Amino acid sequence: MWAAWGTYPAYRAKNDQINTMEDRIRDCFSYSMNAPASPSGGPPPRADAIYRDLQMYSAWLATGVPTGAKLPGKGYLDLKSTTLGYDPRRGAQVFAQSCAACHGPDGQGAKNGDGSYAFPPLWGAQSFNWGAAMASVKTAAGFIKANMPLGQGYALTDQQAWDVAAFIDSRERPRDPRQDGSVGEARSRFHANGDYYGQIIDSHLLGDGS
Repeated sequence: MWAAWGTYPAYRAKNDQINTMEDRIRDCFSYSMNAPASPSGGPPPRADAIYRDLQMYSAWLATGVPTGAKLPGKGYLDLKSTTLGYDPRRGAQVFAQSCAACHGPDGQGAKNGDGSYAFPPLWGAQSFNWGAAMASVKTAAGFIKANMPLGQGYALTDQQAWDVAAFIDSRERPRDPRQDGSVGEARSRFHANGDYYGQIIDSHLLGDGS
C-alpha cells in the first residue's frame, strides 16, 4: 500500500475509469474479500471511515516518497511463461507439498480461535471471487512466486508457481459481482484473457458459483 499511495488517482482497465485510492480499496473489498457475501451484501459505503483510515495508513507508510514514484512492492511480479505452459494436475502436487500445510488440504484455509482466518481459503464459498486479481493465473503465479510459501518467497520454481496458480484458479469460487447476465457474457466482457472463468473443468462450468 505504501507503493500505491503516490500513484492514485490512476486509470484502471478493470473498470475503464480514473480511480481514486478509495475506489481502489473499495474494489479490494468487493472482489478480493468477496464483500457481496458479507452481512451488508457489499463493501463499506463510499466515504466510510475505514477508507479514510486505510488511506491515512498508506500515506504514513509512504512518508517522504515523491508523488508518482515507482516503488518496490507495487503490483505483481511479471512472471514469464514457461515452455511447458501450466497444468492444474501438476499444480495439485505442488499445492499438496507447499501450500496445504497453511491453506488446508481442501484449500479452505485455517481459522483462529475467534473465527477469523489465520490463512485464507483459496477457493470455495469463502474465497476471493472471480472478479479478484488472484483469479487470473498470470497474476496469481507472479504473486505466488514472490511471496509463497509464507516467508519463503522465490522458493518455488517458475514452473511450480505457474502450475499451482493454475490449480488454484481452476477451482470454483463465488461469482464475479460484475456478472449481470450469463457466464459466457461475463467472460467475453471481463475474462477474455484465457483464464479458467467460463471454462468447463471436470464437467462443471466455472463461474456459475455452484
